[in-house]
Amino acid sequence: MLVNIFNSESIKLQGIAYYIGGYNYYDLNHNKNNFNSQDYNIIIDESAKQNHWLYGHPLAVINLTTFKHNYEEYYSRLSKNVRRDIIISKKRNFYFKEFNINEFVNDFSEINFSQNKKKGSINPWYLKDPLSFKGMHSGYKHIWEDKQHYSTWYGVFRHLKNYKQGNDTTHEKLLAYCKLAVDGEMATITLFWGHADYFKYGIMFYMVSEIVKKIMSKSNIKCLLYYQMKQYSQWKSRMLFEPIYIKIIL
Repeated sequence: MLVNIFNSESIKLQGIAYYIGGYNYYDLNHNKNNFNSQDYNIIIDESAKQNHWLYGHPLAVINLTTFKHNYEEYYSRLSKNVRRDIIISKKRNFYFKEFNINEFVNDFSEINFSQNKKKGSINPWYLKDPLSFKGMHSGYKHIWEDKQHYSTWYGVFRHLKNYKQGNDTTHEKLLAYCKLAVDGEMATITLFWGHADYFKYGIMFYMVSEIVKKIMSKSNIKCLLYYQMKQYSQWKSRMLFEPIYIKIIL
């Protein structure tokens, strides 16, 4: 699949940088120096080369053009079990929305620690003091963003009266999060996790289905990426990700 990125000197390609450079490029604010470095330029230039170690191989992709950017067409092709799990989330009154991650760093951290408990061990990056994540770019257009290059935080929530994040009353609890980076015609899932105690309620199926719905409203976005197909391959297949070669045109 050919994907136009429309790179320029005025923007930063957040999805590509994160997939290749990892946590050194997870946020425009926290990693400002890295995005300004020569290493960033090398990462971007090499991503378009044939046989690149990542983009030169099949990635997990939902080709939005296959469904003609029609969410109902996508949803109808999901298995009955997946649709059942999505309905379970809705029946429990969980809801999906864009949010500012800085207002929910405590829940962000709780989600990460729940995964550490479930798996026994995860990357220690996720287990830092929640306050260390404060100041992430969220909720506004960054100087390195434009209409074709930007990132957005989405989450699945449940309403909880008088629930607090530290000293701030939010009346809602974050159950799952996704940072979505748009680089031209390509949308990339970067930071993405859910609270382990709520997996049984289908929150991750619900999350992905709502992200697909959101980006299908953008006719300029051709595909949704979620890293390599061999990672969580069965789960990704159920959400209709397919192994597809991406040819980046900078």
